[in-house]
Amino acid sequence: MPVKAGSFTIAARKRSQSKKWSNMMMRWLLAIALTVGGWQVLTSGYLLAKAYLAQWLIADAWDLTLQDGQTHRPWSWADTHPVAKLMIPRLNKSSYVLADANGRNLAFGPAHVLGSGMPGEARTTVFSGHNDSHFSYLSKVAVGDLIQVETTQGEFEYHIVEMKVVDSDQRALVISGEDQLILTTCYPFNSLTTGGSLRFHVIAERQ
Repeated sequence: MPVKAGSFTIAARKRSQSKKWSNMMMRWLLAIALTVGGWQVLTSGYLLAKAYLAQWLIADAWDLTLQDGQTHRPWSWADTHPVAKLMIPRLNKSSYVLADANGRNLAFGPAHVLGSGMPGEARTTVFSGHNDSHFSYLSKVAVGDLIQVETTQGEFEYHIVEMKVVDSDQRALVISGEDQLILTTCYPFNSLTTGGSLRFHVIAERQ
């Protein structure tokens, strides 16, 4: 049975329209992917810039505190303030410690756990921080390392005597009646999941 030339024309037109539709869909998908990717890059850049700026503001607030002995908020709407500066010379790492270790404040740095002491007091001092940011360097500390803590009362030195992993659901952190320092963060380091009960404790004794 003969096939009319018009049939080929219609089929070719359909193939052309289908190809155009496919190309248009690919362009739309590419545009969406680029938009989402660009937004994620911009968001990440904004968060990094915000975190970097926060450290400058916290450092300035701590300098003011050392000058006049008063508490200074790093920005006007902050509900926290720096209470100490923590330094580990061997690693060339330092952190400003904020008051009140809650989720909001821990986003900007390690923080002092309420109910614990401060260096120079006869009570365990506890500083807590995130293991994927401000306390990530705790993965590299070793027994014997020097930890220096600067407060409004002066500078205090501790040496690490123990490191251990504990299950916070099974064992509460013990606050003793001695001038001891505990740095705590989530464990394991570089984990793909968050919110577990394991904690990494760095225990240091006053020298």
